[in-house]
Amino acid sequence: MAIVSQLVSLPHKLSRKQPGSLSDYASRFLLFCFLFAKMNYSVFSLSPSPSVFVIVLLLFVQVPSSLSSSSLFTDCSNQFVCGDISTGFPFWGSGRQSACGIPELELKCENNITRMNIDQVAYRVLEIKPEIESLRIAREDYLAGLCPPQFANSTFNPKVFDPVIGYTNLTFIYGCVNGSIGAMPLPVPFTCTINDTNYGQNGYIQGGAAGPGDCYSSVFVPVPFTNSPLIWNVTDLEEQLKEGFEVRWKVDSAACEECNRSSGVCGINNVTNQTACYCPDQSSGSKTCALPGSTPIADQADPSLPGMFLNFSSIRFMNSSPSTA
Repeated sequence: MAIVSQLVSLPHKLSRKQPGSLSDYASRFLLFCFLFAKMNYSVFSLSPSPSVFVIVLLLFVQVPSSLSSSSLFTDCSNQFVCGDISTGFPFWGSGRQSACGIPELELKCENNITRMNIDQVAYRVLEIKPEIESLRIAREDYLAGLCPPQFANSTFNPKVFDPVIGYTNLTFIYGCVNGSIGAMPLPVPFTCTINDTNYGQNGYIQGGAAGPGDCYSSVFVPVPFTNSPLIWNVTDLEEQLKEGFEVRWKVDSAACEECNRSSGVCGINNVTNQTACYCPDQSSGSKTCALPGSTPIADQADPSLPGMFLNFSSIRFMNSSPSTA
């Protein structure tokens, strides 16, 4: 009797949620099961079929997640604001949940300075241009000069970032002993002490992305392209590194614009990594929001909301009494 009492109260609680939301579908499903139980079906008997156990278990696991996502429209409508930087999708952080942006585009605000990590390298965000989907960033470790750097290359996931025309790689080579750089063409020298005493203090800069050879380590970083980058002096290069470089992010802009036109806000489905649309009525799971007198465009390829696509007609319940021939 205690189980029946809980089942009676739970659908009434869930049914107060927005129509069309996950909670609404969940309440309908629970009520559907409860009605069958009242009709002497064995959905909630001592030995129901395993499939019924699985369905009910998944339902109870999904309901809390649907309730926790009810504020996604509000959260993703907020802008990330830090100093001179103000932006929205596809970025997230500082009040914008992870579902509001691409996982790799998390922004952090520290003392009114916007920072982000890309492939474990810390960058300062200098400018964001949403109209051309690009951002200008500078490596934090090179803002104070060439020494000492974080010995990691500036690499970018091609699934998330595209290079920008007009930049080329320069390689900074560290910890060289006299003569170890002799085979490299036209290097620009500098001095940088490496803690490991087995390596020298000589450093060199050359064009392209190269390995360290006989030296301690090398780091390549994009810089604006010039016809003769190797004739620059170290001071000019250090200033250029502070100016940063540009990269473009990849996002389904067409889907996001369609969502925005329907009064929704864009986010990211954490299961499919596809663009998601969050709506003012707190519903989601469609490509667009429902405007007055219209129907939202369903996203059939979106499996992140399994409670919304349950086909009740395909669920079989076994009668508690044995069948007769």
